[in-house]
Amino acid sequence: MEIAMNLEQATYHLEKTKPLTLKEVTFKFKPTIKEQKRLFRSSLHKLTIIAEVNNQVYEFLGYDLNHKLISQLKKDPSRFLVGAEPPFLCGTNWPDSALSEVVEKNNVPLDSLIITDGTNVAAIIYEDEISVLINWFKILIS
Repeated sequence: MEIAMNLEQATYHLEKTKPLTLKEVTFKFKPTIKEQKRLFRSSLHKLTIIAEVNNQVYEFLGYDLNHKLISQLKKDPSRFLVGAEPPFLCGTNWPDSALSEVVEKNNVPLDSLIITDGTNVAAIIYEDEISVLINWFKILIS
């Protein structure tokens, strides 16, 4: 099977596509434990996620870290979302939202997590790196 290639179109696409620049993302976690004094209630773990990309710090404050959050990240990272307003640490499956435009504009793989300000992508956490985040979360609540 032969596939014809339009060199003009390929060259135009290559010129218009920005090259990807590799960035190292450093994650830090600040767990705090709030003891609830009620009967039949376990400790509540509040988590602050800090991501540093090219000397820019993104801080996601006070999220409940529990098995539900971890299982959601494990089961469907594309619908994961941390952040009520930009910046976001999120998956890529947000149709009919500005996030879907950001994902498309930056050619983000659909099985990844991103850190975004709502317009630009600061970092991509690829699918094979998500398991490392899950393991850190598990360590923090154990």
